Amino acid sequence: MSVRVESNSYLTEEQQQVYQLRESLERNGGNPVGFLELLAAVVTDGTWLKVPSGVNQEEPFVSFTDFIEAKPPFGLGASVENVRILLQIRHPHEGVPRIREQMDMMRAAVRELIGSDPSELNARRFEQEALWGDPSHDPDITDSAEEPDLDPSNPIDRDAAELRSVGKSGGWIWALKVARNVEVGQPDRPAQDVDMGCAPHIHKVAAREFARRIGWDHKRVMRYYRAWERGIEKYDLPSFDRLQPGVEVPLPPASTWTECFTPGRVSPDRAEALIAGAHEAGLSVREVIYAAKSPGAMKAAILSDESTAEAARTALLERAREDGELRTTLARTIAHDPVFRKETAVESRKAERADYVRQIADQGKARTPAGQALELSKEAREETAELVAVVDDPQATPEVVAEAYERVQQLIVEAVEADPKVQAAEHRARIHKVLASTARNIASVIDTPLAEIADEKLIEEVSALQTSVEALVALLSPQKGSHLRVIDSQAV
Repeated sequence: MSVRVESNSYLTEEQQQVYQLRESLERNGGNPVGFLELLAAVVTDGTWLKVPSGVNQEEPFVSFTDFIEAKPPFGLGASVENVRILLQIRHPHEGVPRIREQMDMMRAAVRELIGSDPSELNARRFEQEALWGDPSHDPDITDSAEEPDLDPSNPIDRDAAELRSVGKSGGWIWALKVARNVEVGQPDRPAQDVDMGCAPHIHKVAAREFARRIGWDHKRVMRYYRAWERGIEKYDLPSFDRLQPGVEVPLPPASTWTECFTPGRVSPDRAEALIAGAHEAGLSVREVIYAAKSPGAMKAAILSDESTAEAARTALLERAREDGELRTTLARTIAHDPVFRKETAVESRKAERADYVRQIADQGKARTPAGQALELSKEAREETAELVAVVDDPQATPEVVAEAYERVQQLIVEAVEADPKVQAAEHRARIHKVLASTARNIASVIDTPLAEIADEKLIEEVSALQTSVEALVALLSPQKGSHLRVIDSQAV
């Protein structure tokens, strides 16, 4: 098999064949047919053994694995794992014995060359679905509204028409193929008893049999079946009993597909929430659902990548503001973790001090330690405004914020000391507070039977207290109207 490309006419026939195989692998992501056919030709003709293995190398490749992994233009520049995945894709014309035989021979030859690894195939099922995904899921695709004149007898036009319809109706075409050929609950029958022709009398087949024929997992077939089921309810699609093999029906636009289709490992309830979230964020539904399907990969990305971790942090906080249960869980986690608890205390103190500086700057006044309302001078207000810029700096450390906080407090002290009347009122308020506290403390023990429990030390303390009160009385004696009564120590 050889197709000459004008822009690559300098290549040998074998190199052109490899070139086309690589182009098919890179560009035909929505249709594996071309890749499978070219791969069969490369293996059957032994083309990979006839091309140089590298720059200034005349020797051919020693192994098919080296050929797959070698960088272009010598090899495919792919991975063995992806080739294993591609071998699981079924050629749509494998119903034709000649093509099926060709594909089976190719798969057997390639597997023998590279070895098969079923466990890895299961682990990479996610990549298989993403690699051969519905083209309508690509957010970068802009469909043309022009209706070209296509010739059904031309195989290129037939493929173009099919891909064009997929682009317009998305996964609904796949769902229709499942819905019109599968009957849920029908027992599996041997392949020779089931005819997949499109005559009206042909019976549908079981989901497992249809899955076998297209090379899919049974669960994947059922996901498309359930999508059609939801389409019946949402978009009035024909019911299953009205569909027969080969029947064509009008389909909804591609944009409606994600509202009905639920990828594997995501329940319908979760899918609806994820779809709504994707629409709200303006993101691809496919990307959002696939991210939710792999929490392990998501965790690894968060742990290893700073930008992913930042996105996760932002999302978690946004959700916690609306989710009381999540908020409680986060708070409990922080409270019980000594590292988080210490950091939280530091950041809380920093936030409180920053808020204090902003409040003083906004109001232009402050309360003194004794509780007086105090107007700040113009100079003090200007300096406080400058300190706001300091505490609002995202890079500000707790120590820097503490210095700004202490400076604002110092400005308040300086404002008090600059005004004798304010200073006197501050002292008076402070003394009132101390005396009130002392009076409350004495009142709390006045009813105690002191005479019965007093010892020498207690008598000395009460006597010392009386001496202090007498000294205060002496200081206040010049004040008119003072009627202070000295406590008789003997009475105590």
